[in-house]
Order: sequence, then structure tokens, then C-alpha cells
Amino acid sequence: MRCLSSQLLLALTSIYAVATGAPLEHTDFDAAAALQSHGFQVDQYTDLAPLAYTSSSRACEIACKALQHHYGADSVDRPDEAAYTSFKGTYWSAIQSDVHPYCIFKPSAPEAMSVLVLLSRFTQCPFAVRSGGHAAFAGASSIEGGITVSFQNLSDVALSADKKVASVQPGNTWGSVYSALQKDDVAVIGGRVENIGVGGLTTGGGISFFSSLYGLACDNVVAYDVVGAQGNITTASASENPDLYWALRGGGNNFGIVVNFHMETIPLPGGRMWGGSLVYEESSFNDMCKAFSATVDNIASKDHRAGMWLAMAAQNGTKVASVEHYYAEPDGRDSPAWAAFEGIPATSDTRQNRVLYDYTAEVQASNPDGLREMYYGFSFLASADVLIAAKDIFFEEIGALEDVSGLLPVLSCQGFTLPILEKMQKNGGNPLGLEDALRKGRPVYIMQVAAWWDHREDDAAVYGVASKILTRIKTVSVKRGAANDYVYMNYASMFQDVIRSYGAESKARLKAIADRHDPAGVFQRLQPGYFKLDRAPVADSGYFSH
Repeated sequence: MRCLSSQLLLALTSIYAVATGAPLEHTDFDAAAALQSHGFQVDQYTDLAPLAYTSSSRACEIACKALQHHYGADSVDRPDEAAYTSFKGTYWSAIQSDVHPYCIFKPSAPEAMSVLVLLSRFTQCPFAVRSGGHAAFAGASSIEGGITVSFQNLSDVALSADKKVASVQPGNTWGSVYSALQKDDVAVIGGRVENIGVGGLTTGGGISFFSSLYGLACDNVVAYDVVGAQGNITTASASENPDLYWALRGGGNNFGIVVNFHMETIPLPGGRMWGGSLVYEESSFNDMCKAFSATVDNIASKDHRAGMWLAMAAQNGTKVASVEHYYAEPDGRDSPAWAAFEGIPATSDTRQNRVLYDYTAEVQASNPDGLREMYYGFSFLASADVLIAAKDIFFEEIGALEDVSGLLPVLSCQGFTLPILEKMQKNGGNPLGLEDALRKGRPVYIMQVAAWWDHREDDAAVYGVASKILTRIKTVSVKRGAANDYVYMNYASMFQDVIRSYGAESKARLKAIADRHDPAGVFQRLQPGYFKLDRAPVADSGYFSH
């Protein structure tokens, strides 16, 4: 065992050396000089100049004033303004809306993000960035007392002359992207809910309606334009800064701020596809779980155009489950992928031809804004037995929450099919750490406990029950040889150390890349929210992690 540990240490040290090289920032880096190169003169602001990297209770006040003076009154919203209150109310989760930034900055050009990063370094005022604002927990895309950056004015979608690459700025939601591209009969690999932002979903992975054909959203980005810790805008691709390119494909917000995603397009005439749901009563739940498992295998062996998710819920004592089937072309009902569901009686069937944008809007309608929300993620290697056990555990444990006002708890599951795992390897692979599952030839089930409810005083009870559910399912997955540590970032809770769940090798490589591109730790210290390289958003909570 000691020998194995020594070998692992040597391997990780080797990875570090190969991945990094010399840090890209000189030890005498001068943020004031860098700001000047972007047309921002520190000495024009009498309150600003004396700060020079030292913390101050007025740092964020001074930084917000400087941004407003430099970019105009419309670029900054303050707490006493209606626009500030309106912006806070546009978060999907009420928990995020509870956060009070010192100001909201709305850049209108990527270069303004360079100034924001450098100004944050100079003043030590922390910041957060928001693409769509669809994360569930506080601080994910908002920051108490700091500067919250809204990308709402960075919303261009540009298609290359040959229609093979769409350049998408992070202020877009997937609905705006699909709508813009539909007239040219193309789409990109992106989210399945209309109002989810491009930025967070893509840097966290990005499950798509088309993933068994093409992989995750992050696997289909040909290049990123990234604002780095030195305020520079760098291109990261398979041939240019390939270490940064690899890290951004699932590494979250730890390496810079992406201001443009250059995404491969796929042909999708008229946005036309197929999909819808089958709804089942409790007597069919076990058969539904077995059919789900068989279908994950069928997609790999029979039809990569198919995909699905499963969801189970309980409300007012009634248990219900549904399976969403979707297909990358019209008229998908006869696909051999669905054979295992034949003969299982469904109470409703909404599967029909769809248009991509309209389909995402319909899915959004089932995810209302303004409630307290929780996502809590987990994964295990494909197993119908573990899925059935997870279903039973979920329904056993949620009874403890019957007095929680407005509660709707949901257990969902979807498969990273073998074709998805294979597509993750293209262009140098990604950091998610799922190569071992691919080598074993076992799909990975991505599970999530989600819930919404009304009142803050019930938060702890909901988190505690969700943690208990996943802890019990983890135990079952270990006993049945299906254990897997990976947590999908876009479904993770604030108690989960997502980067650690990628495995020791991926984490070491990610840290080495961050040390090279951001040796000062700007995106760890001054952008403290979301999933950091060494910690969960809420560290050492005692709740389930992975």
C-alpha cells in the first residue's frame, strides 16, 4: 500500500511538471500598469490610488464608483436603484436573490471584464459573475458585499461563414442561442432548459439532447476566449493554450472568465426533433427503472440519437414518476432504443415532434422561478438494482419533510451512456475523471435530489434529508459494486467538493494549470463563489459530499 501511494505521488508530480511549465505572471506584476494599458487611469481617482492591493472597508464602494465613472451610470446598479432590485429578482432560486452585492456591474464589451479583474486585484474587492443565474445556492453567481457582474449586455451570437462554428457570448441563455441559429438550420450542443445560461452550464459540463451523438457541451467547444488573472484575453483551444482548454472543459470558474464560447454546430433543419414524457403510477416504478437501465444500453448498441431522463416525486402523499424521451430527429417514436418501455402502462404520453427552442421553453415551464431551491448530485455505475434501491430510499426518507411548506422533492436520473463517455475523449479529453468507467465498459448514472420549498427556516431540514438519502444510496452502490465518486457540477449542492470528485489525478492537473495561469490565486480568493479547486462552497459541513 505504501509503494502504491509513492507511485501515485510520483505520477502526480510528473503530471504537474508536464502540465504547467513556468507561471505566466511575473512576481512584480503591477495591476495599476495593467489597468492603464486598458485605458483605466488609477491616478484619476483620489480614493482609489491609495488602496494599492490593501484591503479596506471601502474597497468595493471605491471600485464601484470607479467603474461607474469609467463606463457610465448605466453600467452600474446600486442598492438604492430599481434596476438593482429588479436584477436580484431575476435569479431562478430565491436563495440567490437573498444575496446583496455592493453593486452590479454590466459590462458591454469583453475588455471591460479585463478592467474588472484588474480592479478587483488592485482594490481586493471580491466579485462574482452571472450568466443565466440558474444555480440554486447563495454565492454561486452572486456575492455578498462585493461586485456581481451581469453578462446581460454580452449576448452576441455569431455564425461563421461556413456555418460550422457559432461564437456565443456568456450573456445568452440557451433559448436565445437556439432561436438565433434556427434560421440557419443549425444548433449547438447546449442545455435543455430555455433560461439556463451558456456560461455556467458549459464550463461545468453540459448535458444536451444530443449528447450520445456528440458528447457534452464542453466537449464541443473548439475555443474559448478567456479573461485571465492578468487582465489579458487569451484564446484556449486544442492547439493554443491546450492546458487551459482542457481545464475549462468542466473545471468551472477556476481559471478565468470566459467571454466567448466558439462552439461546433450540428445540422438541425428547422430546429426539428422529437420528445416528450411518459407518466407512470407506483405499481410500474420497478419496471420503469429496469426499462431505463435497458434503454441506456440500447442507446449505445442501437441508436445514438436517443436520450432520456427519469424523475420521481411525491406530493400530498401521491407518488408519481415520469420518463422524458428525446430524439435528435423528428419521428423518433419507432426507435429501437425504446423497446424496453413497450408493455409498461403509462397514464399519459406526450411524445411528439418538437422544435428545439419550443421544447426548452416547455421544460422551463416546469421549473418556476422565485422559490427556495436545492440541487444535490451523485453518480454510480450503471445498475438497475441500485436505481431501484435509490427509488425506495428516496420515498422512505422524504416522509420526514411532510410538514415543509410548498415542498416538491424530486429524484432524477439520467445516463452518461458509453457513447457520451467516448465523446468526452475527443480534442484531448476533459477533467471529469470518467475514463475508468469507459475502460470498464459501464455507463454512469447521474442522479440528483432536487427540491423547492417556501421558507428559509426549512432549509436545514431539506438539506439534511437530501444528505441522508444520498449517503444511503452511496452505501448501496458500494455494496453492489457500482460505486463512483464523480459529481456533475451543474447538479451539485453547496456542500459538495466537486473537483475532488474528479479524482486525484484530475485535481492535481487542474491545480497545476491554475498555478501556471493564475499564480496569485485571483479566481480562488477574489472570485470565492461556486466550486473551488480545494473546497466545497460550504466546506466541512458534515453533509454528504460524493
